[in-house]
Amino acid sequence: MRSKNMRGIYAVLVLIAVFFLAGMARAEDACREPVMTEAGLVSGMSNPETKACQWLGVPYAATPVGELRWKAPQPHPGWSGVRNAVAFGDRCPQKSMVGIFNASSLKGMSEDCLYLNIYRPAGQGTQVKPRDSQRLLPVMVWIHGGGYLFGSGSGYPGDRLAEFGDVVVVTINYRLGVFGFLAGRSLRDEDPDKSTGNYGILDMVAAVKWVKTNIKNFGGDPENITIFGESAGSWAVCTLLATPLASGLFSHAIMESQGCNASEDLEQGYEKEKKISAHLGCAPDDLACLRKVPTLKLVNKGTPNFLKEGFTLVAHHDGYVLSDSPLKMIRSGDYAQVPLLAGYNRDEFDAALFLFGDLNRTKPAQYHDMLQRSLGLSDAELNRMTQLYPLSKYSDQPGKAFGNIASDFGIICPTYLGLAAVASHQPETYFYRFEYDRIRFIKNLGALHSMEIPFVFNEVNSGAYRTLFYKHDLEDRRKLSKVMMGYWTNFAKTGDPNGPGLPEWPKFDLQDQKLQVLDIDVRTENAQLQDRCEFCDQYLETHSPFLETLGKPQKKK
Repeated sequence: MRSKNMRGIYAVLVLIAVFFLAGMARAEDACREPVMTEAGLVSGMSNPETKACQWLGVPYAATPVGELRWKAPQPHPGWSGVRNAVAFGDRCPQKSMVGIFNASSLKGMSEDCLYLNIYRPAGQGTQVKPRDSQRLLPVMVWIHGGGYLFGSGSGYPGDRLAEFGDVVVVTINYRLGVFGFLAGRSLRDEDPDKSTGNYGILDMVAAVKWVKTNIKNFGGDPENITIFGESAGSWAVCTLLATPLASGLFSHAIMESQGCNASEDLEQGYEKEKKISAHLGCAPDDLACLRKVPTLKLVNKGTPNFLKEGFTLVAHHDGYVLSDSPLKMIRSGDYAQVPLLAGYNRDEFDAALFLFGDLNRTKPAQYHDMLQRSLGLSDAELNRMTQLYPLSKYSDQPGKAFGNIASDFGIICPTYLGLAAVASHQPETYFYRFEYDRIRFIKNLGALHSMEIPFVFNEVNSGAYRTLFYKHDLEDRRKLSKVMMGYWTNFAKTGDPNGPGLPEWPKFDLQDQKLQVLDIDVRTENAQLQDRCEFCDQYLETHSPFLETLGKPQKKK
């Protein structure tokens, strides 16, 4: 009798295993099943770790080479058959080691770089047709950072975020540096829209348009798209809020650690084009010469080293993409009024002062003089700045004071000012400060720039991040990551980060200015930024961009 029972149990287990394996096979098939895009069919694969479906290296525009270098992105000509989307496309050309050193080769890089990557939870069917009743998932389009000089969408795997939040995640490449932001009179003259210096921004617009047109076939909802980005990606998000070209393409926006002030007028761009052309051996506006320059030479001689020159290649007010800075356009009400979530990391730039030796070696007695020389302050501005940043607040250590000023003026206040501008027109705004600072190797790094990213993408124990953090804090990190992913994906779904099981996050209001502190102890506090950021706003209105100014002697105003 017992033998018969055992045989029956064994048979049931075999059936369960068969059904389980068949389900896995169907999931694998679902990822590989060809999906139609406007340019042709693509076939993806399941991620070996998360089992999420992913389509990598999907082109969203034609290759911008030859006569298409420094032109708006054009539709991809398409392909026949099924394209295997199982490997990332090349990164856009850039210098090595986060944009500092000349590149020795173009390995892994190419001007053929206008690709995006799609991640979707396992089990969600493909090829959704209009008559299907299947639920479509919210879509989150990530724009990477890197000062508009370096980075790529392939550096941010979206599978874990997609699986956790039941969303579709898309990461994109866009043209960088001299390829994406060179402004020239001849370039403007030849353009039918009289646009120049915004090719990287136009790439982003084209990518989001591609998503809106095609994402339904991947299980995503084209009527519920959230754009989100960090650092220069946050500059980009704010630029997309302001440009009329992106109107109606997205429903929500998330800005991480940057604001709305990364742009300049055309005359400034034209002056930079003269210098770049000279470095390349071309006369200004000689497009035939510039378009013949080899890619590697353009990278090394045409793209600035940001440590020496700052982040000098940005968007331009060309009357087509932008009529003014994104911040001024938002303040006037001329922007896409969608819910906004924005914030910063407590110690953004504090630890980076070692990059600016003169500032870091300043003695207490030299503090006021160095402030005035480095930032070009008038006597009245110096008096106000030393009231806001008294050396006594930093244990009489000028390096710490300069770090705090750099964080405020370079990142924190631009983020705050952008959010406040939006909040003056609409109530759907949410503000945060990220504070997790348990980082190995270097003491007192703090909650520095970009450290929120692994928490947003559930990468706190993956890749390079596995060695960056302490092992004994892993559960704390996982807990915070779940909270942040919950906030981010709830916001993508509804425009409100709140949801079951999450600490309540109040809206930001210009009167009480509440923000959410994101740390092991998630809590609500007052932002306490208004005085510092009002002074920063006045400074940025009359001085060179802060990250171009820091560390260089300036004339006193």
